[in-house]
Formats: sequence, structure tokens, C-alpha cells
Amino acid sequence: MSTPKVAFLINHKAGSRGTGKQRTDLMKHLKGRSGMSVYETQTPEEMLELSRDLAQKNYEAIFACGGDGTLNLVSSQLIGTETALAIIPLGSGNGYARHHKIPLQWNEALKVIDHPRRTLRDTGVINNLYFLNIAGIGYAAKISHAFHGAEKRGMLGYTRTVAKNLKMEAFHARVSNENSSWEGDTWMVDFCNGSQWGNNFRISPGSRDDDGSLSAVIFKKINPLKLPVLGFHMATKKMDKSPDVVTMAGAGFIMEFEGKRPLHIDGEPAGFAKKKAEVQILPKSLWVWTP
Repeated sequence: MSTPKVAFLINHKAGSRGTGKQRTDLMKHLKGRSGMSVYETQTPEEMLELSRDLAQKNYEAIFACGGDGTLNLVSSQLIGTETALAIIPLGSGNGYARHHKIPLQWNEALKVIDHPRRTLRDTGVINNLYFLNIAGIGYAAKISHAFHGAEKRGMLGYTRTVAKNLKMEAFHARVSNENSSWEGDTWMVDFCNGSQWGNNFRISPGSRDDDGSLSAVIFKKINPLKLPVLGFHMATKKMDKSPDVVTMAGAGFIMEFEGKRPLHIDGEPAGFAKKKAEVQILPKSLWVWTP
């Protein structure tokens, strides 16, 4: 069996100390195999340029080696092409990889190259920015902005970032689509193509990325003392049981609010949204390799 024409884009800054060792071991392994195109990238701009160039050269797949932010950069350049996204999870949360049950050890994840399952998957757009897994406005985006500059990565670093940013600023918002609408006070709204943020915190356990639909998960204003209960619901796939969460489904949404609010795209800070967010599904727009 011939080896498929693939490339590996490895995010030098992704993940924690533990994934740093995985990254080093992966690079040593790949450099020992012939016919592999391997690139270690230093900047988002370099990742975007390489992904675009490799797709134009008709590579069968590009392995995005990093976290959800890395996957976002690579996939944004593969939408509408014949080049597939493949995944080696090296991030802090690995939400999209966990959604697809991709092994978290690089040597296990790499086995997909021998027998890839190639399927078309949906992607999303929020205010003209692509997202693969989840995008949102409010508290989760605030944490993304703070975590981006944190020295400590991984789950511990994320927990420390949350601990330093416990104040949840509620704001009035209206979320609507062709099917329904909701209006009230919220502290964040996330639009889900995948099921979880990462580390198996599932905010939309029923979400699929091949059904032509997104889920808007609206977190209503609550007493902070109820956060442990909310976290329990996320960890046990029971978000639909929470009275403090509203979920809407549809191919698109409009979210309206006063002022400007932080925005995240697949867990990465993406500036601010001012007064409005327009969200749309792009059905079956990206080829993905899964086990």
C-alpha cells in the first residue's frame, strides 16, 4: 500500500509541558520516515500560509498538530478544497479531537494514516470568521483572552486563569433565528458545531458536525455559587437537565446586545463583537480524516 501524500504542521507553542514532550517525540518519529512533509510553525500567519499552499498542491491531508486553535487555522484554509484535515491532538483541551474520539497519544492518532475514514463535515462562520468546533461571546471568550497570555498552559494553567477571572459580567441579549428566539440576561452564549470545549466539558453533548445545524447554548444569569452544579452537568453530559441553560438549534442565528463583548473562535481570542453577531452553518464544507 502506497503512503498517501500528507503534510504535518506542528504548532511550536501549542499545549502544555506534557504535550511539549509529545511534540518532540512526534517530530523525531516523522523525520525518520521518508516522504513526509513536516513543518514546525512559529506564528499563526505561517500556519495559514503553509495550509493554503499545501492545499493548492493537492495534498490528500494536512495533519494539524496542536489544539483547537491550530485546527482552526489549518481548516480555515481547507474549506471547499479536496484536501482533508487530519489531527494529532497536542493542545490544552483538544475539544474537537475528543468530539471525534481521536486518541490523545500521537502514536495512536497517527495510525489513521493507514486506514483513514474520510468524511465531509460542517463548519461555521461568526461575523465572517470561520470556526470548526465552538465560537462564542461573553465569559468563555473573556477567559480565552486571559488564557492566551498565560505563562502556564494545560488544564492547570486554564484553572488558574479561571480562578483569576471569577467575575462574570451579565449582559442583556437577544438570540434569534427562523425557528425561535430568546431574550434575557446572560453571561455567555456559545455556538456549537462540536459537543465540547475540551477536557470532556460537554456544553452541547448532542451536537454533531454533519447534520447541517448549529446549537446556540445560552447560559442564563446565575448565582456564582451554582457554578459547581453547572460544571457537574457539563462533565456528565447532562447540560439538557440544567434549568440555567437554554439551547436553540438552527442553521443560523443573530445575536444582539449592547456595547461590545469579547469573542472567541475555537477557544482562541478573536477580538470583540460590537452590538451584533451573525452566525451561519456551512454544511459539509470540510473533509476530515477520523479513525
